[in-house]
Amino acid sequence: MIHRILTFSLALLLGITVFSSCGEDIQRSLAPTPTAFGKINGVTIISDQSLWESNLRDSMAFYFEAPYLILPQPEPIFDLRHIEPIKLLEEPTFQELRNYIVLADLSDKDSPTTEMVVKDLSDAKIQQVREEGFGTAVARNKWATGQQLIYLMGKNREELIKGLGAAYPAVVARIDERENERVKVTAYFRGIDRQLGATITEKSGATIDIPGGYEMVPIDEPNFAWLRKDTRGGSLNIMATRVPYKDQSQLSREGLKSIRDQIGKEYISTTLENTYMRVNDVSLPLFTETTELNGAFAISGRGIWEMENDFLAGPFVSYLINDTANKQLVLVDGFVLAPGEKKRELMEELDQVLRTAAVQ
Repeated sequence: MIHRILTFSLALLLGITVFSSCGEDIQRSLAPTPTAFGKINGVTIISDQSLWESNLRDSMAFYFEAPYLILPQPEPIFDLRHIEPIKLLEEPTFQELRNYIVLADLSDKDSPTTEMVVKDLSDAKIQQVREEGFGTAVARNKWATGQQLIYLMGKNREELIKGLGAAYPAVVARIDERENERVKVTAYFRGIDRQLGATITEKSGATIDIPGGYEMVPIDEPNFAWLRKDTRGGSLNIMATRVPYKDQSQLSREGLKSIRDQIGKEYISTTLENTYMRVNDVSLPLFTETTELNGAFAISGRGIWEMENDFLAGPFVSYLINDTANKQLVLVDGFVLAPGEKKRELMEELDQVLRTAAVQ
């Protein structure tokens, strides 16, 4: 029974493309199958226990559980869970998850994971790994629709660990791309609020696809808008403003910080006296980089905000966009207020919304 369930010949897997520099992308087109499920950013590692308890567990934690950038309390970019192949039989729901990484040492002929990999992939692929030392492959929809398995294989344990160090950026990017789509679907499950989007455009000059569920914070200012959506234990917030373009020095880390601190001081406060929002780039750095946002040059920023003279704080993400047609700079910003709650998915949701921003 275990042999039958854990072995999939290539006759059942269709559609091969290249992954990274030496991989395969395999799609099974059998139906019907269950729909894959699992929490966003969850990744299940399939490997033998002996391999997992070697240096590989620490390597996987280093590469795939690194802290998400930037949160007040560290949260990993992915949530890893390890299982052995036998678990796929003992608990069938393990076959219906979305993201898997399969780790195989092909020199271990008695390994259930190696047996699974050899049956899943072509003889040519296995031979290539044994000749080159390391290889990757990707299978889609093996046990459920919407599922992917990323195979990382070494001709021995040493080559597997060495190859992992070179392959992990592509693996992270591949999983992240799929999970971002899930985040976007979650963010927009109530559709797009065109009316709030029009208000953002009127006050900032930027178009943004605002998801349903947000409400306008009543601030009567011609060049500033603040939207808020209540969440469990807090809120998601989107701000947009514009300032005249003066010179290139504004498109910088200090320029982004200056504009954000300005609107924080003018418009964001608590019920206590003399409170206002400001960037805290002392406790954690304000991370910025140049980017392109829907055809426009922009500076992206990630950091921590805090409330002066109060004890509230949280993460934010900003995009300072160069609106050359109107000779102005547009700042779109998302920040989370969620004391005591996890913030990774909330920040990812805000980022997906802000990435829809565009200027004329």
